[in-house]
Amino acid sequence: MDEKRLKKRSSQFLVVIYCLLLFQLTYPLTAVYASSLAAVPSFVFDFEQHIPFIPWMILPYMSSGLFLCLVPFYCGQKKELLCYAKRFTFVTLIAALCFLLFPLRFSFDRPQVENRFFTIFFSFLKEYDSPFNQAPSLHVAYAFLFWSVLRWKFNGWKKIILGLWLLLMGLATLTVYQHHVIDLLTACLLIQVSFILFPNAIEQQHNLRQKSGQGRRSSHDSSSDEDNSGGVNSNIAGERYERRILPTRNQQLANSYYLIGWLFLLLALCCERYALLPIAFAWIALVCFAVGYNYLCGNRRFLKDNRGRIPLIKKVFYAPYQLAYWLMWRFFRKENNPPLMELLPRCYVGPRLNASEFVALGLDRDLVVFDLAAELEDIKLLAAMEKYYSFPLLDIAEVDVEDGHVIIDAMLSAYRNLDEHENMVIHCTMGYSRSMIFAILMTRELLSLDLNNAIDQVKSVNRHVVLRGHAIQLMKIIVAGRS
Repeated sequence: MDEKRLKKRSSQFLVVIYCLLLFQLTYPLTAVYASSLAAVPSFVFDFEQHIPFIPWMILPYMSSGLFLCLVPFYCGQKKELLCYAKRFTFVTLIAALCFLLFPLRFSFDRPQVENRFFTIFFSFLKEYDSPFNQAPSLHVAYAFLFWSVLRWKFNGWKKIILGLWLLLMGLATLTVYQHHVIDLLTACLLIQVSFILFPNAIEQQHNLRQKSGQGRRSSHDSSSDEDNSGGVNSNIAGERYERRILPTRNQQLANSYYLIGWLFLLLALCCERYALLPIAFAWIALVCFAVGYNYLCGNRRFLKDNRGRIPLIKKVFYAPYQLAYWLMWRFFRKENNPPLMELLPRCYVGPRLNASEFVALGLDRDLVVFDLAAELEDIKLLAAMEKYYSFPLLDIAEVDVEDGHVIIDAMLSAYRNLDEHENMVIHCTMGYSRSMIFAILMTRELLSLDLNNAIDQVKSVNRHVVLRGHAIQLMKIIVAGRS
């Protein structure tokens, strides 16, 4: 074993020791404190009375200790190992704080176990664990944490078996009568917060490899007739942009949606005695999980088809998501004057408008429309235009470099080929970021400006422009690829 590998193994071993010590210095002490209290309450949902006791589930439950000792050795890079240690520390300390401030007790009597093999594990559990330290369940939180590392290390049937085993590890907390449902849900909330606070660079790189691999294939297919050197430079620039930025923001947004989903699922269970609230909250939770997954995958067409239409079944399922965006559009969109800015002659850019606003502006016919909103279907007036183009982009998320080139090429071609009686409209939902990014890129290219001057010119017309660091970096990469 060379010196570099030995050093890495030493670091991994130290993290294992650190995690074990941290657990032993917090978990038993909080249990002793709770056991010393005169009365410790329980929190149980009515349906939990029907959860069966399954003795063999003690096997995945007890395997948590084995994973705790092995997982750090699968952290191949220093940053990944450090991220794992940070997440473990955060989850363990916050859970310990909850055990002290809000102690809970498991309230079911565990049935007698007859199988001698399983009895060994249950005896160990009775000796070294306790009915305290309930919410959040560290078993469940750790299972998520283990999966966040191991899911990138295996493929095929091995990954499926590993995922199922970790799922059983979490569910076993219920079926061996060690935790209640509230403990699982609070654990999901806690681990999701840790994912947001401490993003894993390895997860980001894995997402990048999948996207960049697809991007390289599509780029090769679409640029076969272009100059080879220019294509290579553009691909390199795009890959550098993705490597530094693209997975990070989408992953964080996905985790935020997941966090909201777990919160609404908890609310659904807490309202179990009411008629419609549990259904409504569970519905919102499922929608948040689905939206988060699509953000994680960068699936910008998860709602709209190529014509900008949203199928009825998606309208129904994603109704809470669309309602939230419609309310933001309706009540929080700044009333710009005019609501669409003419940044270039006969080229109007801004937010999604209603039909009466387009009529008031005299833009109710002969339009070339570029709809960049992924979350809301366009109004009928614009969707009925013959030259209507839908390029949905996820809100406040990263824009794929290849998609950026396709969109700007389409916009430039459409603008240069405008008939004398036509006008061009580029809009997203709120008109602050997505539409403005491409308005700036069009202005730069059509007026032969450098990027900073193009940004200044657009800002001089629209003071509501929102350009975050990732958007500016994207524009720089696209400009570099087109020069």
